[in-house]
Amino acid sequence: MLIKALVLTEIIECIALYFLKERDKILYVYWVAVTAFTNLCANLYIVLVFSGNNFQYWLTAAVIEILVFISEFLFCLAYTKDKLKSVKYSAVCNISSFIIGLIFLPLFI
Repeated sequence: MLIKALVLTEIIECIALYFLKERDKILYVYWVAVTAFTNLCANLYIVLVFSGNNFQYWLTAAVIEILVFISEFLFCLAYTKDKLKSVKYSAVCNISSFIIGLIFLPLFI
């Protein structure tokens, strides 16, 4: 499940970057590495540590998504030195992968 979720996230976020007209190939490599780190941390926490009910799951998922957004924003800012671009990339990539992930979630369970 973790690898499928990671691969789907990477594909979705690279497509999002492409639609945002990003053409720096090194940024793609950097983004894939950052996303792999944040995605694996988030999913490992859910799988190995979380043990709550449905409401607690969604609350935890929301908190994790916020932390992932902040982390990816900061990593992107470190690379680009551009706050607006970093916010845009982190927001669009995370929202698109979250929404598409919700659609495909039943396939991974």
